[in-house]
Amino acid sequence: MVGKVLYFITLIFTLALVLFLNGTINISANPLPPLGKFLDPFHGVWKSDTKNEHGNIVLENEGLSAKVEIIYDERRVAHIFASNLDDALFAQGYVEAQNRLFQMEFLTLAASGELSSVLGERTLEFDLEKRRRGMKYAAENAIIGWEKFQNIKSEYKYVDGVNAYIKSLSPQNYPLEFKLFNISPSEWTPLKSALVFKQMSLTLAGRNDDITSTNLVLQLGKEDFDILYPEKQTVENPVIPLEQPYAFDTLYGMKQNDSALFKKTILNAYFEPKEKGIGSNSWAVSGKKTSTGKPIFCNDPHLSLGLPSIWFELHIHTPDFNAYGVSFPGMPGIMIGFNDFIAWGETNVGQDVEDLFVIQWADKARTKYILDGKERNVTYRYEAIKVKGGKTIIDTVKYTVWGPIYRTSTDGNYDLAMRWMCHDIPDSDEYNVFVNAMNCKSYNEYLKATEGYISPAQNFGCATVSGDIGLRVNGRFPAKYDQDGRFVEYGNNSKNNWQAWLPKRQNPQILNPQREFIASSNQVSADKSYPYYFTGKFERYRNRSVNTKLAAMSGITAEDMKKMQQDAFSFKASDLIEIVKAKHLDSLFSENDKTYLKSLCNWNFQYNAVLEEPVLFELVFKKLVENTWDELTQYKSTMDIKYPENWRLIELLKTDPKNKYFDLKSTQVVENADDILVKSLKEGFDDFNKRKKAGEAITWGKFKPLHIYHMTRLPALSSMDIEANGCPDAINATGNSFGPSWRMVVSLEDHVKAYGVYPGGQSGNPASKFYKNMITAWVKGEYYPLNSVHKPEDLRNSSTQSITLNPK
Repeated sequence: MVGKVLYFITLIFTLALVLFLNGTINISANPLPPLGKFLDPFHGVWKSDTKNEHGNIVLENEGLSAKVEIIYDERRVAHIFASNLDDALFAQGYVEAQNRLFQMEFLTLAASGELSSVLGERTLEFDLEKRRRGMKYAAENAIIGWEKFQNIKSEYKYVDGVNAYIKSLSPQNYPLEFKLFNISPSEWTPLKSALVFKQMSLTLAGRNDDITSTNLVLQLGKEDFDILYPEKQTVENPVIPLEQPYAFDTLYGMKQNDSALFKKTILNAYFEPKEKGIGSNSWAVSGKKTSTGKPIFCNDPHLSLGLPSIWFELHIHTPDFNAYGVSFPGMPGIMIGFNDFIAWGETNVGQDVEDLFVIQWADKARTKYILDGKERNVTYRYEAIKVKGGKTIIDTVKYTVWGPIYRTSTDGNYDLAMRWMCHDIPDSDEYNVFVNAMNCKSYNEYLKATEGYISPAQNFGCATVSGDIGLRVNGRFPAKYDQDGRFVEYGNNSKNNWQAWLPKRQNPQILNPQREFIASSNQVSADKSYPYYFTGKFERYRNRSVNTKLAAMSGITAEDMKKMQQDAFSFKASDLIEIVKAKHLDSLFSENDKTYLKSLCNWNFQYNAVLEEPVLFELVFKKLVENTWDELTQYKSTMDIKYPENWRLIELLKTDPKNKYFDLKSTQVVENADDILVKSLKEGFDDFNKRKKAGEAITWGKFKPLHIYHMTRLPALSSMDIEANGCPDAINATGNSFGPSWRMVVSLEDHVKAYGVYPGGQSGNPASKFYKNMITAWVKGEYYPLNSVHKPEDLRNSSTQSITLNPK
């Protein structure tokens, strides 16, 4: 008890200090709760204890048809035993609300652009961006589509379960953050689940490079643009290897005319660049490559890490299935997991399904626009944003046939409308996909169960006890051809819109490949022979590491796969240092610099937290980028651009050393690749040496520590300065505040064996021992056995709490 009191005293004063220093405490606006209420010993923060995590509880609830047993094990994993699917989903909603209620509430507020109602004016611009992007509009359209399908009633049982828990709460039992911000939990609705789904869509499919590409092609010219920004590598490892030519009877869509492309530079920054590292790894090896003769399936999605964790670990058992894995709190079903017959998981495809169109206005008031030579009226959506303290902001968002006007200009000549796949009303029960997956017994059943999935596009991988391994690039894609969607286009011609969808049978996919493994690490989906155009954000290094390792391995065990998920090798570093070695540059460096050069050349290219070489390399590479692309830097102050990808820079160093972009514009001499490489090495070494002399941290873990932030960004509730292995280009892709958010290894033996870990804990309560108890194991590369038992009795020895839900 004393420890808990000290914890809360420390927490309160830390929160107060942090909020004050960050400017959050505002006497006039009063975004914080009245301190008397917050510190009330009977109802305030002191009552935010962990008593709801202990003891045996028996409850009656309307909406259940039979008894449900919930057993929490020693890591607070919820094991749900139900007589049918409806009751199981009700229980899932209940346990996720019990452990993650504020997280679920906060996520929907963020997705819908309503954070200012809790956090005040400092989040107003964030909320406005969400409204203008049409996030709530997208969620409302999702509900319209989903409710056309009868089985949605079953999935809405999840909503009932969430509300059953909310109704059981009294103010004194509200989670800590509700008391901190002086708010109450609100009723959970299907719209809130849709907002959670659309927030995931925004994270994984809410980006485009239309403006940067348009600006660059106009500034550099088409020839230079194509040299610096090719979309295909010389040697690629596509998600789907080509084992036979693509021979589609019919090709859909139409090729676009160059007249569709907007040919003016768009000044000022527009999109905030996404942090590198959002992505995933997934692979499966056939029984021919394993020690057991059975497939092994692995998945580790790389997302922004947070507290509470993005995932909730759970086990659901009914007479029809026995599924274990992780869910996304707010949505029913298991997204990544396994049952007694199959294992499944996803990685992000990265395909661009968001295009921008310049609107041609028909009047100065911008109430009408031109489409196909005719005037069309805009429609209006009035967005009311409540700001904590009493003020309400009304933002009028105009909608066109393309979508919302997302960016406006002073004269209207650069107003951009957004065509985003995720705004569309779905014509399938995609809400049901991750529920359906839990009940599959074969790869064919899994294909059928996930057929209705639309967006965000994912690589759906699967392995089965019967021996199959398969992967489908799953989602809906517009049928596009060369360069369509890469640049900003004119919005006055409907022919510039997407003309057709790819039929699902033409999505790249493979079953039991000849190489005996499937693998996806966010690289391009198909090779150059695929007839449709893919553009987007594709990974260039991790996939090489994964494919190279799997191709060379045999007799593979689950332990081998765990070690592989921890691998911190960087092909980016390896490729560049191999060039340095080949040039024999020693004579150009001082004795001190030769020591650094030797360290890099002898390095194993592992980004281990205790090593100095990764820091040395990154400082050199930073200088290499700056020195090479000085011609592009001049544009950054006035327009949105991007540098060429790192793989292209290294390729040019090797294949085109006299490329004009290696010449520094600030000097009279004409430099080549060797000159720039030597200059960058020396400058990087000098930077490293200065940092070392100044006593700065120069091991990788201290130089680039990992931060796992609480969703409110309060340091007192976060886990900061973690010294972890990995980098964005390694299989163990970590960096700043992202990384493998769930590591899973499943051996598909007759009795399935599985292992997993994520960097957090099951509870959303900062006072709970289950709040971040798995971070240390995650950093060390340790895994927990995933116990998908068949009877509650099998968990009696590890049970920490049991809940019985009876029908009322």
